[in-house]
Amino acid sequence: TAIGTVALDAIVTGDAIAPGDALVGLPSSGLHSNGYTLARRALLDEGGLGLDDRPPELGGASVADALLEPTVIYVRAVLDLLRSGLDVRGLAHITGGGVQNLVRLGGDRVGFAIESPLPAPPVFGLVARLGDVPPAEMWDIFNMGCGFVAVVPAAQADEAAAIVAARHPGSARIGTVTSEGGRVT
Repeated sequence: TAIGTVALDAIVTGDAIAPGDALVGLPSSGLHSNGYTLARRALLDEGGLGLDDRPPELGGASVADALLEPTVIYVRAVLDLLRSGLDVRGLAHITGGGVQNLVRLGGDRVGFAIESPLPAPPVFGLVARLGDVPPAEMWDIFNMGCGFVAVVPAAQADEAAAIVAARHPGSARIGTVTSEGGRVT
């Protein structure tokens, strides 16, 4: 558990998010504590792998290494972004539920289109293949390589991506806010 304080006038509520805004994604390190029941079933039960096995997809890492990869913490990059003076309109940690978590930012007012997803760590492909998990289910359960999203005006997307990429290389614009309320595509 983590708690903190913030001045009421500094809270990023998502209320300012508007169609045309940019989604800037920060890369994940792996599963991030989500979907372990499905990952275990796919890799160990259905895939027949052991924790010490090193399938080629994992580039020399063991199954245990992939499952226990520490979760990236984004607080320093987010604080850098908030202190930058850019118009940060929304912030979302992409955890269980995947990119569908973005709906929490805009409710029925806006939607979100993921146009250029970040690369997914290899463990996701292995889970999908061995568990015969359809892409839609993978996106609904896992972060699929994007652990955090910031919403900024489109004109500030490159600068925002550069700020967070200083701490999380590979951060990039991944999509756009749409007028399709409550939808993530």
